[in-house]
Amino acid sequence: MIEIKLSGKTYPLRATMRAWKRFEEATGQKVAAIDDKDVTMIPQLIYYFVQEGCKANDMNFKMTVDDFLGIIEIGDLPTLAEAVQSLMGGDKKKVTTKAKR
Repeated sequence: MIEIKLSGKTYPLRATMRAWKRFEEATGQKVAAIDDKDVTMIPQLIYYFVQEGCKANDMNFKMTVDDFLGIIEIGDLPTLAEAVQSLMGGDKKKVTTKAKR
């Protein structure tokens, strides 16, 4: 499972169809249409992947999207993009991705 570290805490990521659907319902944007024109889309997608990762690991995750975006620093964006790329690429090996702090 891929993990990310934000504000000193590690979060598991799991790319599921439920996460995909929730993202699209919440944002009105298609995942396939995400590009670099709106930098908030990838962090929002990551939010739904974190929800699924936490659920799969029986972890309590009660943050709202807004609270989650609040712990992401601009410098974390490349790490988040790399995590999404790994998840969407279907990479089966375990990868740990952490923002440099």
